[in-house]
Amino acid sequence: MESGFMLIQQVAHLAKYQTLKEMESCGLKPNQAGILVVLRSEGGLSQKELAKRMGVTPPSMTAALKKMEKQGYVLREQDEKDQRITRIRISDQGIECLNGLQHMMRNLEKRLYEGISAEERQEMKETLLKMRENVLRYKEFQGMDMCEIMEKTRPPKMPEKSI
Repeated sequence: MESGFMLIQQVAHLAKYQTLKEMESCGLKPNQAGILVVLRSEGGLSQKELAKRMGVTPPSMTAALKKMEKQGYVLREQDEKDQRITRIRISDQGIECLNGLQHMMRNLEKRLYEGISAEERQEMKETLLKMRENVLRYKEFQGMDMCEIMEKTRPPKMPEKSI
């Protein structure tokens, strides 16, 4: 019988695979989808601010934005107060793409939960929350919030490629 730990790893891996396939159907890589999410929630940011927010180098951000601008997902606009600054904004097409991705993600979640009752889902969620709390008690995570922990535990960066 497989261990619960291995099953969690397998489900997470397969769900990530399906998510990446869905993003590819929009012509997006994960970081590009992340850029759209940030722009939709935070409005226009400078390219430098966006690179910092996404944790990538400015040259990587430049390459990603060129592709996304060509796809019609982002717009560049001069800052109203400081004409030296160009603000990056999500376009209507970018919003439509994100809405489509959210719809696809809801469908993926529905497929993951097929044959699982609402009660079982709630029990699973409570169990996963307890497991997360157990992990968060590790000494190395003390005093950190979830964003800091996710950043600390992110896999090592590969050699610089465009996103």
